[in-house]
Amino acid sequence: MRFSIHTGNHNNSNGIGDTVTFLRNALRDCGHVASISPSIHVDQVNVLMEHFVDEPTLRSLIQGHVAGARYILIGTEPIINGTFNGGIDSSHWHYSNAKYWNLRFEGFKAAASLADAIWVLAESMLPAYQALFPHLPVRFLPHGWVSGFASVDHRPEEERDIDFFFSGSLTDHRKKILGELARTSRVIYQAPDTPDYLRMDYQSRTKVCLSLRLSERNDIPSVSRMHYHLQNRNFLVHEAYALPSPLDPYVLSSSAGDLVPWALAALSLPDRDLIAAGVHDRFKAEMPMSRLLPPLLDEALAHIAASPLARAA
Repeated sequence: MRFSIHTGNHNNSNGIGDTVTFLRNALRDCGHVASISPSIHVDQVNVLMEHFVDEPTLRSLIQGHVAGARYILIGTEPIINGTFNGGIDSSHWHYSNAKYWNLRFEGFKAAASLADAIWVLAESMLPAYQALFPHLPVRFLPHGWVSGFASVDHRPEEERDIDFFFSGSLTDHRKKILGELARTSRVIYQAPDTPDYLRMDYQSRTKVCLSLRLSERNDIPSVSRMHYHLQNRNFLVHEAYALPSPLDPYVLSSSAGDLVPWALAALSLPDRDLIAAGVHDRFKAEMPMSRLLPPLLDEALAHIAASPLARAA
């Protein structure tokens, strides 16, 4: 089967690179032909991460569907208080923008009316999505190991001049933690759309990478961030969330109150690279996407095959 990972609805942003690469490589590991494209392809199954906030992207989706394109949607945001990310962080300009999140939520519902399946990034997100789209297979998409993902060329310990690295939206909660660490250590923060060559170079010189909660009210782990660091064998200190993740057994977790001392203690570990490599190898053996993805694919493809549009074709 041929699949296209669609990026046009994100304006081909650098910020979605990890997820689209993960999806493409996971499909290839399962024996399918998969590519990444800014366009809708009518002769392939199109996999789209949700982000429908303007008329052109929805029009492209509708026109492709009329011409025979099939869609699997990736739900990336939690449905809270009847919308995406409702009230998750009132202090941050992006996450407090209720108008934007309502628009994005309504756009997703329009896109879902054309879809054959919805995959979400956290098991805790399933009930809200399933209640809203009872006519579709709505399933949890695990982030397992895929081939060809790693991109960081780790430098020898004596060349590592960065103590801590973090990339993501800079909320008040994250500023507080990074500020405390910066009192005694060199901390590099990278905004989400920074060029990838900088991220790779920073991480190659970093001793400890960080996974931090968006805010105190954020209970759903960022599996994409955890997955990226696991695949790249980065030594990671992860701020524990209230809700579990399948990746929890593979990361060093700490509560918010203990994160700073845990992170500082990690700097003195002599075998960080060995620990990170061992965790990666266990992750690869226990959670390959070549085993985890086929049940979701089989269900989605069966739904496509049984649809009136497929029978008419």
